[in-house]
Amino acid sequence: MVSEVSEAAPASSSGPTAVVTTVAAASLDQVWAAFVPVDLAQVFPRPKGPIPAVTGVSGQTGPWDVVGSARHVHLADGSSVREEILASTPCDGAAPSGGTARFAYRVAGFTGPLAALTDAAHGEWRFVADGPARTKITWRYTFLPRGSWIRPALALLVATFWRAYMADGLDNVRRLAEGARAPVRPQP
Repeated sequence: MVSEVSEAAPASSSGPTAVVTTVAAASLDQVWAAFVPVDLAQVFPRPKGPIPAVTGVSGQTGPWDVVGSARHVHLADGSSVREEILASTPCDGAAPSGGTARFAYRVAGFTGPLAALTDAAHGEWRFVADGPARTKITWRYTFLPRGSWIRPALALLVATFWRAYMADGLDNVRRLAEGARAPVRPQP
């Protein structure tokens, strides 16, 4: 089953972009089953430079593999963002078929320091079966700068901190999919 809206993540970069990839020692079905309901506080338990840890989500409007579902993501610095699903293949609780799965979303409504740099961002996860118990996972994230004059500062932030934040998050998703528990955020 495929579900998508026309505002899916852009194929060409319209802003600073980061891409991270890993291979999970788990089947595509296992990876998808771990990914769709994943707890973002387990995926992003630690900050990376000025990028805060995730503390939780609220206001989720539907299942997290249904196009149009949205939620607010809360960050450790007190800021938040709104995520909305733009594409999910499979969707609505279905298992992946054809050896691939895809999930695309839009992030907007930044309330913290990133609000000065970006209006929105597009994220896309792709999952490809790479054997009976191996899945290649690729996560692409593109920020849309507030203006051309701010693009260099945003590009520096993406290259210096965001890509590393993504790599840590992707590693935690891989661990969760493989059955290991992701690191827990240290208590203050």
